[in-house]
Amino acid sequence: MARMLRSIDEEVYVEYGSFALDSTDLGGWTSPEGYHFIAAVRMEAWDTEPPSLEGPWTPVDRTTFVADSGVVHLLLMMDGRGHDFLIGPPCFEYGLTMHFERLTSDDDPDEDTDDPEERWLLRFWPIRDAFDPLLHLPAAPYIVPTPKEYVPSPLPPEMPPPPVEPRQVPVPVSAAQDWASMRTDPSRPTFEEWLSRTRERLREKGVTIHEWLRRQGVEIEDGAEITPESIARPEDRPGRFADPLVDRYYARQEHLGGLPYCFPDWEPHEQEERLRELSDEERIAEELNPEGSRTFTMPYQARGVESLSPGVSRRLWRWESDVIGGQPFDGSLTVDRQVHVRDPHNRQIFVSGIVTVLRLERYNGRADHYVVRDAEPHEAARVLCAEATWRDR
Repeated sequence: MARMLRSIDEEVYVEYGSFALDSTDLGGWTSPEGYHFIAAVRMEAWDTEPPSLEGPWTPVDRTTFVADSGVVHLLLMMDGRGHDFLIGPPCFEYGLTMHFERLTSDDDPDEDTDDPEERWLLRFWPIRDAFDPLLHLPAAPYIVPTPKEYVPSPLPPEMPPPPVEPRQVPVPVSAAQDWASMRTDPSRPTFEEWLSRTRERLREKGVTIHEWLRRQGVEIEDGAEITPESIARPEDRPGRFADPLVDRYYARQEHLGGLPYCFPDWEPHEQEERLRELSDEERIAEELNPEGSRTFTMPYQARGVESLSPGVSRRLWRWESDVIGGQPFDGSLTVDRQVHVRDPHNRQIFVSGIVTVLRLERYNGRADHYVVRDAEPHEAARVLCAEATWRDR
């Protein structure tokens, strides 16, 4: 039976009736009716193809695509982008259905309101492992020494970098259920699971969930949609930002003692943009590590790894203290661990290992390190496959 893993709800301003889905090879979509409007968009990640929809939904599209990172977001014309959303493992082929519902009629005076005029539903599910080392983990080109005299780019025909020839090696194939992004923390039910259990428990007592919520102090009308935002405590909804997801993150950080990397002299829209980045990164990092495996940091700056997406796995390098017996000094970086250089004077070693990126670690607002965990076997298999593919003959 298909199970929804996670969802996200947001409101976006759509111009010229079209928007797209970034980090995919898909084109854009156009509203059947709207031109400039506010849309309520819900994205859902499922473990298999979800059941058919009932109700007023109108099908718009059904398609497949390959996601390089497993993280997507809405791409808008003028107002930038929507929230990052984890749909599943990287380098997988996905199915996608899109549905549409008009919320207002032409007779409604909606020009003077900020209420959504359309509602969109995007549902994703993994189909198959589509990893190809030639496409998804290509080798960086060799570096040609800079000539003594200025040479315009590109290099003349007699000075091209030598080609990197791939080898033919077996490509690992994984199942979607192997990946952490398809697992949920068994000790922490999803909001939908909590809502379903609460409805069932209250039904046995003859109480509706809307009545029960009002007794808890939530101002909600009968029949109103129940979302995490709509039933949050007042202190968790400070109302400083229009985006409810940013608002909740802001309130939680304030409660914990302060906001990271947000300064008092910033404009509200600058703070909101930074908070959106932070809230998306931390939420996705938790979803990529549902069992709470040990996390650690690795250097961010290196050739070819300056902008890795959450969920991807790579071999990364670092200097660390040389521990007698050869064990990692902090118990991390253990997957296919290799010692490349020893510094006999400072008693340090330059080591590498295969890790999975969870998020960026920032210092004073700038990317400084990746927060990572040791790669799982199927994640490491892809990196080892790519290394064998591009190894010098």
